[in-house]
Amino acid sequence: MALEDEQINPQVSEAEAPPIRQFLKVQKQGMGRAAVAQRIKENDILVAIDGELFLGDKETLKAVFEDYDPTMVDDVAWLVTFWRDGVFFNVCFHTPLRADFDFVSPEEAIEVSEGFKKLKFEPIESYQNFEIFRDLRKNAAMHPTAPDPLATYAPLLWMLGNRLYYPMLAITIVYGVTAVTNILLFILGYILVGLYVKRAQLNLLRSYHLFEDKFYWMVIGATNEIEVRQTCRALDPGVLFPFDKAEPPQKLNRLQRKAMREQQPTTET
Repeated sequence: MALEDEQINPQVSEAEAPPIRQFLKVQKQGMGRAAVAQRIKENDILVAIDGELFLGDKETLKAVFEDYDPTMVDDVAWLVTFWRDGVFFNVCFHTPLRADFDFVSPEEAIEVSEGFKKLKFEPIESYQNFEIFRDLRKNAAMHPTAPDPLATYAPLLWMLGNRLYYPMLAITIVYGVTAVTNILLFILGYILVGLYVKRAQLNLLRSYHLFEDKFYWMVIGATNEIEVRQTCRALDPGVLFPFDKAEPPQKLNRLQRKAMREQQPTTET
């Protein structure tokens, strides 16, 4: 009888078993170069790719990046959504995401799934990466990684917009000296400066943040700076960007705690 049951309901071999449908959690070891460069951390949970919920194993993830073409790095990007400490954030990957993963716990899976239902995505092509730097006091600065045409045609305006004051002063001196010397020399200098800033704009931004004692903190894919600021504050409420008018959250919390203590009645038990 047992033999007949086995013939009627043969067991499925491990090779034929369906893949596990579960969220993946990044491990510390085995992260690829792209994941390290984009500041992905241990225990970050992979939630979605291009706005679509991703459930599967490492082999399923490899299949997502099958169409990768190394000759088209600047044209191909995947919007990958992660979950970290209760906060969702996006990162644009121009090369496949390589890492070792664990499966999340059932409790984490439920929390991530419920939170994902509230997310809204813009067209994928409207996203770009922003690099965020911050110092020990959590003063932060950001810049997009996409090339800015203004850096080529109006380097001074581009530097002013990004608050690169010392390089702007140096370029102003170069323009002034060449303009006084010879108008043709000024035109040649303007063209050369534009070409240099066009190629080096990302390195200029990074170097200037390091000069201000800010360190590379995060990469966030977003459609605008407002969205980046909101995500950064969700991950760390103490982060302050230039021209922020609100007081640091630490001070607000202390004032709130003091007010709460004053409002509590003193009773004896």
